[in-house]
Amino acid sequence: MNGELTPDERAAMRARIVGGARDIAPAGAHRGAWIAGSVAAVLVVGIAGGVAATSTLSAPPVATTPSPTATLMPVPTPQPTSPAPTRTHTPTAVARTAFDGDCVQVLDAQTVSTIVGVEMVPTVRGTVYDPAVLGGLACAWVAASDQYRGVSVTVFPAEVVPDSVAETLGVPSDCAFSGLSCETAGRFGEAVVSVRGSTDDEIAALLATVGERAAERAGTPRALPASAWRVPDCARIVEVVDAARGRGDIRPHQGDYFPAGLQWEVMSADGAAGFCALDNLSAVDTATVVDIWLGPGSSPEAAVIDREGGVPLSVGGAEAAWFIAGREYTAPRLIVESGENTLLVQTASMTEDEMVRVAEALVGVLD
Repeated sequence: MNGELTPDERAAMRARIVGGARDIAPAGAHRGAWIAGSVAAVLVVGIAGGVAATSTLSAPPVATTPSPTATLMPVPTPQPTSPAPTRTHTPTAVARTAFDGDCVQVLDAQTVSTIVGVEMVPTVRGTVYDPAVLGGLACAWVAASDQYRGVSVTVFPAEVVPDSVAETLGVPSDCAFSGLSCETAGRFGEAVVSVRGSTDDEIAALLATVGERAAERAGTPRALPASAWRVPDCARIVEVVDAARGRGDIRPHQGDYFPAGLQWEVMSADGAAGFCALDNLSAVDTATVVDIWLGPGSSPEAAVIDREGGVPLSVGGAEAAWFIAGREYTAPRLIVESGENTLLVQTASMTEDEMVRVAEALVGVLD
């Protein structure tokens, strides 16, 4: 790693690559730190959801078939002696997630291992926004030997995919060009499927294996619950965080990383995911980045909290919260559950008490 980086810069870079920023993609250079960090990003793609640019995808929109015109038929006059017809009740369809929310039905570990060429095991990705709130599903597998190499599959009902995203489907991945994690997404019947991985061949094989079955297991499109937060713009988040700290030194981060990928694009467009990166102007020669992630309609992943050793604590206005201490490649995280919503505050530049104050202030204004 670049020896010129300060400890805060290293922590910030690691946090953005491995921590809460699960679907992060580069847009340019950032003091060389993010360039050095891209090497680490390759290693953690399977766990973190990957680093991928989606702007090169393009394909014509899928044509739709017009509804047939109804033909009116004469209605016979019933005879007085005829019994009243019995009204039959059509039951309302039960909402279902893609593949019934079961990643084993998407792909079993043996199939993934055969395609990738090494033994793969299922894992949890740890994003705060759950595709199930829209009827979708996200699954991930990592190499059993080193936990660095990984692949992921995301499935959504086509109806929840906005036109702006649907127009980008169908272009094969180009892992050699990206140099990092790459992704291919396509439509199969009423399902939209995305596969992320390390090579073009494994992505193509995984997509072909999942796609045909996904067409029959696309799930039921859903709307967000009424209690889901409305995602504010980043300027509002900056204002709230700055007031909570009381130092007048917070601004939108001027870095060059941003959320990307099918899961982020669909969920953010539907108001089911939000992200804002901030930094601290009072710091001298350090990158003190604060990542704020919102999951309207989503609940915290218990498996992630258990795996990362989350410690319960109290956050005013929230039902539950957990603090996860920073490690070598992750910054400290505060995960908050408020109603049917999840908040993640992640930074190496605040104390635990400061992170709690920030979380309480955000929960207080989100509606």
